[in-house]
Amino acid sequence: MSEKSVTPSFLEWLRLTNIADLSSNKLHSRDFNGSRSEYIYMRLRLLSLLFALLAILWIPIDVFFTPNAVLGKILGLRLSYSGLYLILGLWSAQPQNLSYSRFRLAFFVLIPCVFYISSRMIFNEHAELQGALIGYSFLPYITVVLLAIFPLTFREGIVLSLIVGISFVFTEHHFGNLQSLSSLGDIWLLTLLAGISVWAQLSQLLMLLRLYREASRDALTGLVNRAVLNKWMDPEINRVRENGQALSAMLIDLDFFKRVNDTYGHLTGDQVLMGFSALLKAQLAGFNLIGRYGGEEFLAILPEKNAAAAAELADRIRQRCHNQKTEATNGEIVSYTVSIGVSELHDDDTSSTLIDRADKGLYAAKMQGRDRVINTEINS
Repeated sequence: MSEKSVTPSFLEWLRLTNIADLSSNKLHSRDFNGSRSEYIYMRLRLLSLLFALLAILWIPIDVFFTPNAVLGKILGLRLSYSGLYLILGLWSAQPQNLSYSRFRLAFFVLIPCVFYISSRMIFNEHAELQGALIGYSFLPYITVVLLAIFPLTFREGIVLSLIVGISFVFTEHHFGNLQSLSSLGDIWLLTLLAGISVWAQLSQLLMLLRLYREASRDALTGLVNRAVLNKWMDPEINRVRENGQALSAMLIDLDFFKRVNDTYGHLTGDQVLMGFSALLKAQLAGFNLIGRYGGEEFLAILPEKNAAAAAELADRIRQRCHNQKTEATNGEIVSYTVSIGVSELHDDDTSSTLIDRADKGLYAAKMQGRDRVINTEINS
């Protein structure tokens, strides 16, 4: 009885969990990477500013408990520690860039590691001062535990935990304590905490992925929704302009789609939309901003493609639709065609004017008999 009740829930967990999504970000969309990066950035910035303040507030404790022989070195080290965290907390460049966020996280972990190693070296110069080191010995554990508040992939969590672990092992080896029972116990505890931290990171990442997909994906087609398209269009336009690259927009409409719904029912209409979405994703593989713009309209933003190249892709999609067949609920075979408007980014364009021009091309395609592509850079 217990096996039957446990096994399905475990299989359901495996079905809902894409292991590749949790191990690295290779399959994550550019939009999700940007959102996760911003999430990491905000938490990291707050923690860094808090640590910068707490480091200063610890100075009276240093003054009271640390012997005069090493007080100057410790205060200098603590001020450096606080200053580095302050710099990290005030660094606000590109919060939606995942590479920047990873660098920030590595910096966030390296600061206490360097502080820990340096403080050990200072205190170990004087064997009689070992008791003063107790307040510093918790840093590796605190650092590993704090990583649990970030939604990280398995690789990211392991790499950051290894930075802490290697610095701890190096320090113990340097002072000849690595073989001691106490050090082995500390390493075991640090490993245990790192494992719990990585598990918490993956749980947060999985929750964030599910919430993101529910909020950003069209439930029927699996493509991104209009809100995501609107959010990322301007940053994409800015990026290609900075790089001196072209960008085109493709607005697609399924011809006479209302007739499909009226004749065969909405379930068949949904099957047509899903089939076309799969075709669109296959033909535009490698492009992230492909979404359902509303009803039977779809929008694709194609960076590094001029209007001629985009129109060629659009015509390929149009032709492939001729071979798309959907079986209606009554057994009949339903076919469909599409009309497409294509526009290219101009120097004075905004995202609105770019889409408006593609919309005019789409309207012209409908007026000229449908099942065609209108390149507004030619037919203007």
